[in-house]
Amino acid sequence: MTECFERLREEVIDTGLCTGCGTCVGVCASHAISMGYDLDEPEPRLVGDCTACGSCWEVCPGKEVPLRDLDKRFLGRERDPRQDPIGIYRKCLKAWATDSFIRSSSSSGGVTSEILRCALEQDVIDGAIIAGWNDGPPYWRCRPLVVTKPEDVRLGVRTAMMMVPNNAAISEAVLERGLRRVAVVGLPCHIHGIRKLQQGDRPPVFARAIKFTIGLFCASAYYAEGTRHLLMEVGGIPSLDDVVAIDYRGGQPPGGLVAMTKDRRILHIATKHEYTWHFLAPVSYKRDRCLMCVDFASELADVSVGDIFQDANSPNRNVVATIARTPVGEEMVDLARQCGKIAVEPHDPHLIPASGTGWESKKHAGMYRLIQRKAHGWPVPNYQYPAEIIMLPRRLSFPS
Repeated sequence: MTECFERLREEVIDTGLCTGCGTCVGVCASHAISMGYDLDEPEPRLVGDCTACGSCWEVCPGKEVPLRDLDKRFLGRERDPRQDPIGIYRKCLKAWATDSFIRSSSSSGGVTSEILRCALEQDVIDGAIIAGWNDGPPYWRCRPLVVTKPEDVRLGVRTAMMMVPNNAAISEAVLERGLRRVAVVGLPCHIHGIRKLQQGDRPPVFARAIKFTIGLFCASAYYAEGTRHLLMEVGGIPSLDDVVAIDYRGGQPPGGLVAMTKDRRILHIATKHEYTWHFLAPVSYKRDRCLMCVDFASELADVSVGDIFQDANSPNRNVVATIARTPVGEEMVDLARQCGKIAVEPHDPHLIPASGTGWESKKHAGMYRLIQRKAHGWPVPNYQYPAEIIMLPRRLSFPS
């Protein structure tokens, strides 16, 4: 029987609403769904016999994310868009890894890595799902990675400017590896899928295995095609088969795109400012589904983290906005601090909507695009709260 996946295909995948988060793959206990890359982007496909259990449809965040219900369930109340521009939270902090090497070698201060390392060392979790690099060709593409040792957290990608279906690894973590306490790191869409899984408690073996989530600030994910063009057209690499490693945040903060070739040449392709603001971000390679997303600061995660573009009153730019939203999120941040893994200070939450164009692209441009598409009868995701553009009394600043 294929009724459930067919509905997913007809109403989500074929209408352009699939986020590529991988949640449907991760909760399919019969392994009937996998991620394909026919158009070089992660997309669910049926590879086995569908049992019509309905799990893939129930957890999918592509067509519907009931934010009001999820806010009440996981954050204790409904949000007021005017009073909660970055979502509901308990603490808004700026934080950084106390280990100077981890802090300097991370994309934004090492807070995510240190929370995960602490949780593994203190036996809070059995493993974590993160984004890592392919261990075979194409080496420049990212993949979901399950880590169970504190030292393996370093295998995570510092920044991935492409969609990685992290949630597809849920089944691997829980069924294949037998992990019963799992942390998941992901973008807002990954967290949406996790929360729908937990809300419906189906399948319960997966829902109850998620111990906590760390959500990343996200202005957009980008088509991998954009990275291919950067490497070949900007970097002058004749064939991607020559690439054995890349780093989007290589060098001094905020870093830049660096590639290593088979002959061990290290090529500096572009600064982060160049490849983000002049190549990927001006809509050119933004994934279409991302243009309809209204969540910048991972508003449903237990802990949300992201870059600080303004002066953070720190001699080191590797400082991370760290928002503890739930009791378990606050507990994880406090544990990492108590273990000496991270240092924290209060952070002004009003700076987050004014930093760069991430918040602007989601809450204003994305919201307006929802209104426009809905008015013309185009497929759009339903976020339950009314689509409304709310101007904030702020002065927008841009990263250099």
